[in-house]
Amino acid sequence: MLAADKGSQVQLVFDTDLIVNDPQYIYGASRIMGLDLTDVSHAILQTLNLSNLTALRTLDISCAGTQSTLGNLIVDGCKNLRSLNMGGLQSALLTGMDLTNNTKLETFLASDTALTGVTFAKGSPLTKAVLPATLQTLDLRYLSKLQMGGLTLEGTDNITRLVVDNCPGIDWTQLMAKCPNVKYIRITGIDEEGDGSLLRQYMEMGGVDESGGNVETCRLVGSYQLTQYIDDVEFQRYQQHYPELNIMQPPYTVVEFDDSVADDANVSNLDNETGYKYGNAYQPSGHIKSYLSQRHRVLAKVTKKATQRNVSMAGVDTVINNLDGEMTYYPLHDDNSNYYADAKEVRDCSAAKLDSSEGDIMMLEPHHWFKGINDYLNRKHYICFSTNKTVPSVSADTVQMTIDEIKLSKGGWREGYKLTANKPTLSESYVADTNYAVIKVDVEGYSRVRFPAVPGTNMICSLFLAEDGSVISNVLVPTINLTFERGQYIISDIPDSAKTLCATVWKNTPGDKVVLSNSDKIEDMEPDWVEIDEYLCGVVGSTVVGDKLRACVSGGSTTANMAWSDFHYYSVLRGMQQIDFGMHSDIANLFYMKYGRRNSQEQCGAGSHTNNRTTGGTMAHGIADTIGYDAAKGVNASVTNSIVDNGVHQYAWYLEGDEESGATTVKQINNICCCGYEDIYGHKYDMVDNCDMPNDSAHSNMLRIFMPDGNTRYIKVSSYNDIWITNVYHGQYGDVIAVGSASGSASTYYGDKYWVNGSANRVLFRGYYNASSYGGISYTNAVYGASGTYTSVGSRLAFRGKIVKASSVARYKATSEVA
Repeated sequence: MLAADKGSQVQLVFDTDLIVNDPQYIYGASRIMGLDLTDVSHAILQTLNLSNLTALRTLDISCAGTQSTLGNLIVDGCKNLRSLNMGGLQSALLTGMDLTNNTKLETFLASDTALTGVTFAKGSPLTKAVLPATLQTLDLRYLSKLQMGGLTLEGTDNITRLVVDNCPGIDWTQLMAKCPNVKYIRITGIDEEGDGSLLRQYMEMGGVDESGGNVETCRLVGSYQLTQYIDDVEFQRYQQHYPELNIMQPPYTVVEFDDSVADDANVSNLDNETGYKYGNAYQPSGHIKSYLSQRHRVLAKVTKKATQRNVSMAGVDTVINNLDGEMTYYPLHDDNSNYYADAKEVRDCSAAKLDSSEGDIMMLEPHHWFKGINDYLNRKHYICFSTNKTVPSVSADTVQMTIDEIKLSKGGWREGYKLTANKPTLSESYVADTNYAVIKVDVEGYSRVRFPAVPGTNMICSLFLAEDGSVISNVLVPTINLTFERGQYIISDIPDSAKTLCATVWKNTPGDKVVLSNSDKIEDMEPDWVEIDEYLCGVVGSTVVGDKLRACVSGGSTTANMAWSDFHYYSVLRGMQQIDFGMHSDIANLFYMKYGRRNSQEQCGAGSHTNNRTTGGTMAHGIADTIGYDAAKGVNASVTNSIVDNGVHQYAWYLEGDEESGATTVKQINNICCCGYEDIYGHKYDMVDNCDMPNDSAHSNMLRIFMPDGNTRYIKVSSYNDIWITNVYHGQYGDVIAVGSASGSASTYYGDKYWVNGSANRVLFRGYYNASSYGGISYTNAVYGASGTYTSVGSRLAFRGKIVKASSVARYKATSEVA
């Protein structure tokens, strides 16, 4: 029978009885485009080979009443096949279909069959598949057009293997939920983030390797970004069980401070959900814990002196070292600083001389990344901390523009005016004032904005405007309990219909930038990470030995009665410096992140009530921190209860183990140890290097910071003298210095005081000069000039530049000191 024309249908009728193995020949089969065998499918036996139907597009061999006699269906040669319906074919021999040659298949219907597995051609345009309840392996590979709605599973209890390989429309987690008995999986294209629950869920699951074989390890293929840091042991277990999954630790750890809370323990670790907001004991984790493990006390020598540059600082013409100097070090044992760390056990280590003959006792502060975020309107600030070698990424949904860029834009800067709240139009909101300026930026298309602001005195504000210029809303910095300085920024949600933001800024300190974002992560409101290269800072204060300032144990106390300018000069002469503002802020922030609180005297003790303590009292205990009175009393109720200035308990204690009983005891000492530093507060002031407060007409109550890279930056700090610190400047660099006018107490907020003087050329002292509730890790004094000498003021050596670890104690000792 001939077809009338291309595309026409032909019905074949057999009018004779057919018997088994009686062949039937259809000539011109290669031209058949569609074949419907439903009327005879019930009678087909054994093998049906249709490979010669090379033009075949549709094949329906389904059997409505089911049949079990067709044991093999071959369609390898049907390379144009679009649709195959084989429903009802239930032969125990027909359990698999290899469709790898049918690269154009769009529809596959296998309802009510005995199939246990189907292999589709990779890349085929399959959009609909009906698979039977007998299926044991669900194998979907490179089926880009298949969606969940196009996949029908008549039953899932028998499925033990699941492969979803590059099928973007298939939600493998939904399939896993439907298939309770899966034991082996291979899922590619994983690009997810989570707290690790996904990894924990499939730790007992086997996998399917690239060749299709069952293996014991789970084969999730792609990337999984952890949102919570996990310890190294657990991380390695995951890596072993998921060999094809790139599991990434969080790129940083986030710590939150609730500035509305007077409790000094207002800190929460968002990484492990501990601390204030979670109502449990704070625990450091992630990058914080990693960083703490990398810090060590060391002995170090200057092995190359740096070149210098001239500066005028604190009214003194002087020099600063560049970063091309070098120090060589070898670590001291973490359990006992009297020994080098050249063996695991102290008893096997080489003895170290701490009298300066083998170098200066320094703390190695490793390389890390830092950024701080202020969310003033919500009364919170954040620290993002990373020990990664490379800079963590920032959301692509975030953009920024500098104030200088805004000034160059049309209408972006209007000097001599400020905006006031509750006026119906922008023009009516303008008030002339030579101290201020108004910036204008387009905010359309973004959900959140960060911009510089000023305190809302006399209703000074910023405005969101609609496209027609009408005022939608105003943003005002509250002045009650103010802890905000002009030039700092605020973060605000952008109203849905807002087109433009007009913000009032202080003319001389207009802030640094405006940030626009659609990210819901608060950390993305600070796009710029600060890279902090490793540096060395004196574990103990400076002592004059011969003609040099040294960080050593001399048998006496640290040196005082030198002017700020002299401490600076003699440290530079050695190729070093004194502790600078950035270092001191780093250490303070590390304390907050380590302990989840801000009151260092309560945590680590206050020490003896004198500024003449003998150096070295912490050496035998290594890098371990001391504890305060309350913690010590919890171990031994009979510890010394001596209250000195302003209600603080003097002395500090070490936790020790009794060798005979194994019980924990406490040992009282005169020194304190905080973050591994001896007497970093409560003994003598540490003069702070490479910063000053010029207090000239353009920089009243502004701290000038000489940065390690040679740049200079200014921050506006509190002008209020003798206040208890309730908030700090913080921001991108994590600056720890008081802002605003609000004052707390010895037992609230930071538990430290702040003194300032508006006279020209003030210098900074940190740490206070005896055991007092006034002075802990956050204390700042900016009252004195550079030329005064005081018995209460000392110094602490430091170094920025190239730092080299010696390969052995012998090589370190053989290294020559050049300064």
